[in-house]
Amino acid sequence: MLDVLGVLGVLIAVALWWSAYLLLFRGDRRRVRTGFALLLAVHASASLIAVLVFWGHPLGQLLLLVTGALGLIGALALGVTVVVGSVAVSRWESSLLGRLSSGLGGIALLVSPGAVVALAGTGTPLGLGTAIAAGTVAGHLGLAYLVFLGATVPYQLFPPHRESTGIIVLGSVLFDGRVPPLLRSRLDRAVAERERLLGLGIDPLLVPSGGKGDEHNPAESEAMASYLIEVAGVPADRVHAETESRTTEENLILSHRILDAAGHLGPYIITTSRYHAFRAALLARGLGFADEVIGGPTATSYLPTATLREFVITMAYRLRWVLATVPVTAALAVLLIRLLAPA
Repeated sequence: MLDVLGVLGVLIAVALWWSAYLLLFRGDRRRVRTGFALLLAVHASASLIAVLVFWGHPLGQLLLLVTGALGLIGALALGVTVVVGSVAVSRWESSLLGRLSSGLGGIALLVSPGAVVALAGTGTPLGLGTAIAAGTVAGHLGLAYLVFLGATVPYQLFPPHRESTGIIVLGSVLFDGRVPPLLRSRLDRAVAERERLLGLGIDPLLVPSGGKGDEHNPAESEAMASYLIEVAGVPADRVHAETESRTTEENLILSHRILDAAGHLGPYIITTSRYHAFRAALLARGLGFADEVIGGPTATSYLPTATLREFVITMAYRLRWVLATVPVTAALAVLLIRLLAPA
């Protein structure tokens, strides 16, 4: 009877969490909580499978093991991302010491599961305490990484198709005053979106956004505007460069002012790199804009480094929640290690 009630409870959890995720995703995907809801939905689904496969085992133990498995998967995924990123990043973007320290951190995440099991297996107070500390750190980072991926990957894979009279293109660093491939993909994505809107009878104003120019190099947006007009063939009167911004927040605020002053009404479409789309959407939401963000492709060699940076910055935005949930992860680590440790 208890087994049947347990299965029923897990079934209800599966239905509730998948419903919550779908409602959040359809309502406003520009939230980290969508990733959290997806993680809980996956946890409930995996728990249901575990209950059916290991029928007769204590439900609490199965739920705990599924949680540990997800933390393990997240820690390994984050470790691989860190190690690959430390190898792929160029010496101009990071020092040798920075690459080495990052790589060692990734390796520590990769070996942490085995280390936790080995320490717990000693059965000594020092071994168990160290295992709990290491398991808490690795598990918390792993679960946080899964929440991040659960929020950002679906946002990238299912871009919105909004109608708008304004397209904001976020800038990035120029190379010798020229548009590099990363920035070109953002511009090409904006041009493709413009063509989609033209097919709907809308001729949008494009606002390439970015300052940081000097006496030797143009502002990012000026080089971007030249590319749009001279290479992509966008009429000059449909391009208005925003040249004063220094941050993504300023990109959005100042570009909105230009579009609003030109008589356009938001919400607008923002184009950037695909890896950056979710964080840009978070910023737009935080500023009170209803804009949606779409992204251009990113070189595979650059993706691990970019993903890691987005993860760190995004979690920094929600640092109080990351820290507030550490005790929960620690409690789960204690229970899991007590379950796995020898009697």
